[in-house]
Amino acid sequence: MPNRAACLITRLAIGVALLPVVSSCWAQASAPLRLKSASEIAPFRIIGIDGYVKARYLTDDSSSVGAAGGTPVRATQSNLSEEIYLMTHSYIYHPSLLLLDLGGGPIIDKSQDGGDGVGTSARRQMFNLNGRATFLRDKPYTGAFFYDRSNQTQSMGPAQQMFNENTRYGATFSLLSPVTPVPMQVELTRSTSQGKGAEQVMDDRIDQLRIKMDATISKLGGSTFQFVGTRQDSASGSSGLPIQASRSASDRANLDTRLKFGSTNEYELSNAVALNRSSFTGGQGSLANQKDASFGLDLRGRHSEELQTYGRYNVNASRQDGQSMTLNAASAGLSYRVNPDLSGALAVRGEVNRASQLSSTFYAIDGSAQYRQTLPLGQATAGYNVSYSQRDQQATSLQTKMLGEHVTLGSTSFVSLSKPQIIASTVVVTNLTRTQTFVEGGDYLLSQIGLELRIQRLIGGNILDGQEVLIDYDYSSGGSYAASQLDNTLSLSWSYKSYLNFFVRHLASTPRLESGSPTSPLNSVNSTFYGARTDIPLSLLTQEFLLGGSAEREVRRETISSYRRANLEAYVQTDLPLVRSGNIHIGARQMQVNYEDSPLQAVKLTAVDIRLWARIGYGIDLSAEASRHRDTGAPELREGSAASVRAQWRQRKLLWTLDLTRVHDAQGLAERTRTYGQLLLRRDF
Repeated sequence: MPNRAACLITRLAIGVALLPVVSSCWAQASAPLRLKSASEIAPFRIIGIDGYVKARYLTDDSSSVGAAGGTPVRATQSNLSEEIYLMTHSYIYHPSLLLLDLGGGPIIDKSQDGGDGVGTSARRQMFNLNGRATFLRDKPYTGAFFYDRSNQTQSMGPAQQMFNENTRYGATFSLLSPVTPVPMQVELTRSTSQGKGAEQVMDDRIDQLRIKMDATISKLGGSTFQFVGTRQDSASGSSGLPIQASRSASDRANLDTRLKFGSTNEYELSNAVALNRSSFTGGQGSLANQKDASFGLDLRGRHSEELQTYGRYNVNASRQDGQSMTLNAASAGLSYRVNPDLSGALAVRGEVNRASQLSSTFYAIDGSAQYRQTLPLGQATAGYNVSYSQRDQQATSLQTKMLGEHVTLGSTSFVSLSKPQIIASTVVVTNLTRTQTFVEGGDYLLSQIGLELRIQRLIGGNILDGQEVLIDYDYSSGGSYAASQLDNTLSLSWSYKSYLNFFVRHLASTPRLESGSPTSPLNSVNSTFYGARTDIPLSLLTQEFLLGGSAEREVRRETISSYRRANLEAYVQTDLPLVRSGNIHIGARQMQVNYEDSPLQAVKLTAVDIRLWARIGYGIDLSAEASRHRDTGAPELREGSAASVRAQWRQRKLLWTLDLTRVHDAQGLAERTRTYGQLLLRRDF
C-alpha cells in the first residue's frame, strides 16, 4: 500500500510540473478567439475558451474500537483524481439572439481501500459536461436551457469516501419590464445524485418548480411573491441499516411586502403571508398531509430620536393527522430615552391557542429601565426588568405529538429537545428523507434532566458526525390549570473602557397556581449569575499582546432542576512577527455543572485550543489549529482532540492547496481516530 501511494504521488508531481506548459499552449491557442468582437453578426462564432487542469490526491486512515472494547479495527482509503476541463463561449447570429456556453472534459479516478489485511482497487474513466443556451439575453423576455453533469469523490466520514454522480438540468424563463409591470422568473429543474461508499449510499432525485414575482408599490416599497414546488424520491442512507425508499412532496407559497410611509419615512410596515402543503410516503408508512398557513403584520414607528413604537400581529394555522392548531399572537410596545443615560420600555403581549388536544390563553405586561452613570473611574450600569403574566389552559388529552423536529448531532455533545415532559419511549429518530430509523443504544442515547430530554450521538453508530436528523415524539400536554407568574430581574455592571467588566444578575421567578392541577409542578426560580470579563492589551519589547478571559458562576435554585455552574476562560493573542500578516491565539476553558437531582449527568469539562494564521507573501497562506477537550462528569468519559494544517499557494492562475487533519474521539470504551489528507493542484487558463 505505501509503494502504491508513493507511485501515485510521483505521477501527480510529474503531471503538475507539466501544468504551466500545457496551460501556456492553451492560452496562446485561444487568445485570438478572445479578441474577436462579440457584437458581429455571424452564423456561428466562438468568442472565448477557458478551462482548467486539476489533480487531487486524498488519503483517509481510520482506527476504531467498539463500545465493548477489543482489538482496534483499521480502515484505509486513498483516491487520485485527474481532470481536464474546457469551456467554450459562442453565439449563433448574435450574442443577444442565442448565446452558448458548452464545456466538459475527462476525469480519471483511481481509488484504493483496505482493512485488516484485505485491499481492493478501482479505476474509473468518466467525464463532466456542462451546457447552457441563453436566448434573447438583452430582451424583456429571455430564458435559458441548461445541463450540468459532475462526478466527484467526497469524504463522508472516517475512511468513508463516496463517488457521486450528480446531474442537474432544466430551463429558466423571465418576463421583465416593460413587457409586464410585474417581473417574473420561472425555473424548472431536475436533480439526481447517485453514489455508493463503504458505509453510505446516495440515491436521490429532486424535481423543483420555482416561480418568483416582484412588484413595486408606488414609492412606498415593494412586494415579492415566490412559489416553490418540490418532489423528492430518495433511497439514501447508511449501509449499516435497512434503507426503505421514500417519496415526499411539498408546495410553499410566500408573499412578502415591505412599505415605508410618513413625511420622513418614519413608519415601516412588513407583511408576510405563507402557505405550505407537504406529504410523505415510504417504508414507515404514510404521514398525513400537513397544511400550514401563516399571516403576519409588523408596524414600527420612529417618532423621534427618543421615542419608538411597534405593533405585531401573527396568526398560524396547521393541520395534520386529524389534529389542528390555530395560534393568534399580538404584541405592542414602546421605548423612550429620557436622556443619554436613562431609558425605558413598556410592552404588552398575548396569545390565544386553539388545538385539538390543548386550548390556552396567555397575556403579559413587561417593563424595563436602564440607567448608566459615568464614574471617576469607569462606568456603572443598572437595569431592571419586570414581567407579569397569566396563563389558562384546558387539555383534552394527556399527550400531544411532535413530528419532525430538526436536530443536528455533532461529535458526542448532548442536544436538548424543544418540548418539556417528553415520553422517552415514544422517541423515533430518522434521517431527513425518512428512509432509515436509527436505533437507541446503537446510534444514539437519551438522557433526562428535570423535564428536559437530551439526545447524544454514539461513536461507531450510523449517524455521521454533524448529521441533521428528524425526531418524532409524544409529550405531556401539561394538564388543565390557570396560573400567574411574576418575574423580576436586576442587573448591575461596572466597566473600565473595553479592558475590564464586572457584572451580576439576579432573577426571581414566582409562579402561583390559581386553579386546576398541572401534570408537573410550577417551576419557581431564584438565580444569581455573576462574573468578570477582561481584554487587556500589553506590550513586551516590540511585540503587542492581547490577554483576555472570563470567570462566571451561576447558582440556580428551582423547583424542578437546581444546578450550579462555573466557567473559566483565558486566552492570549498576538500578531506574528516576520510575516506580512498573521496572528496566533492560545486559549483554555474549564466548565463544571452539577445538577442536584441528576448527579450522574454532571459536566466537568476542560478544553484547550491553539489557532495560527499567517499570510507569508508570494501568494502563500498558512493556517493551523489544534484543540483538546475532556469531560469526566458524565457517566461515561468523553474526550477528544483535533489538529489540522492548511496551506494554500496561489500564483497567477496556479493554485496549490494542502489539508491535513487528525481527529480522535472517545466515549467510554468506544474510540475512533481518523487521519485525513488532501492535496489539490489546479491551473486555470
